[in-house]
Amino acid sequence: MADNVINLYETRRMLNTLEQMTPSPQFLKRFQKNVIQSDTDTIDIDIEKGGQRVVPYTAPVKEGVIMEKDGFKTNSYKIPYIKVKMASEADKWLNRSSGTTVYTAGGPAARAAKALVDDFAYLNRNLDVEEERQRAEAFTAGKVTIRNEKGVAVRVIEFGQSHTGAPTKAWNDPTIGFNDVLEFCRKKVKEITKTGAPAPTDIVLADNVGDAAIRVFNPDNKTAYLSSIMVDRGQLDIHTVEPGVVYLGWFKEIGCNVWIYNGEYTDLDGTLKPFIPAGKMLMLSSNARYDMNYAAIQNFNAGFAAVPRFPSTWIEPDGRARFLQLESAPLFAPHQIDSIGVFDVL
Repeated sequence: MADNVINLYETRRMLNTLEQMTPSPQFLKRFQKNVIQSDTDTIDIDIEKGGQRVVPYTAPVKEGVIMEKDGFKTNSYKIPYIKVKMASEADKWLNRSSGTTVYTAGGPAARAAKALVDDFAYLNRNLDVEEERQRAEAFTAGKVTIRNEKGVAVRVIEFGQSHTGAPTKAWNDPTIGFNDVLEFCRKKVKEITKTGAPAPTDIVLADNVGDAAIRVFNPDNKTAYLSSIMVDRGQLDIHTVEPGVVYLGWFKEIGCNVWIYNGEYTDLDGTLKPFIPAGKMLMLSSNARYDMNYAAIQNFNAGFAAVPRFPSTWIEPDGRARFLQLESAPLFAPHQIDSIGVFDVL
């Protein structure tokens, strides 16, 4: 192969490029337990509900006692499909002047490779955002809505919700006290654990709920109730973990980390929306099973492979442009829905 020929668009090279990309900030992904890849376009998802059961005793010489596997509901879902593309200008950087080689630092090949990475990074970020939107909707609404390019819902995948409700006093009520917040949270933790689901490990607050919580925890700008947050020297340990995420501390009275998540995304209609709707408080467990499922890529060039994302490229027959395309078939599924609590606290 001549030294001025380099194939930036070979499938393996493009897949490797995707794998090396740093994912966009995705706070809710920290609660995602597994990534499951399927070689079909349909998967079975077990939704677990119900409490824990004891077992009966029997004599050693007798046959075992049959126990029904209750509390599970298995549904088959055809996983929604994503296919996005854009025109790329990476090719124009491959033309090099006399005397340069593909190994020249900052030469045409390097610039072409960077342009290719930038183009794929743009598409990849948008898929990251959609996966985070799926997680947020599944946690806060118990469903995932599949929409077309016009923003019209074409399918709704329902998982259900177990623990919802609201406190007697809204958290922004001037008369609310710290004990009111504490009592409400402790009550909801009990409700979740009574179902046999993993106990909550994290409380995630919408942006405006976080502001209200800070005022309740520290109403007089002193440290009146901050001893309930396990931090150094009684100071409220507010710090940014990643863009859009603030960590308040460990709520030792309840046994949960407390987070404020004010991340936003641009929806299909062009409006800016929060991942966690205003007024919501989430209780989640890092020990529960929340999975991201990927179905097979429906592309002959991919061999219908079970990969999370598949890149491809082609030049239009009239030569006007090269297109890059990214395909994926993701579906987030919270299997242990009894472990999730979503409450309207404002």
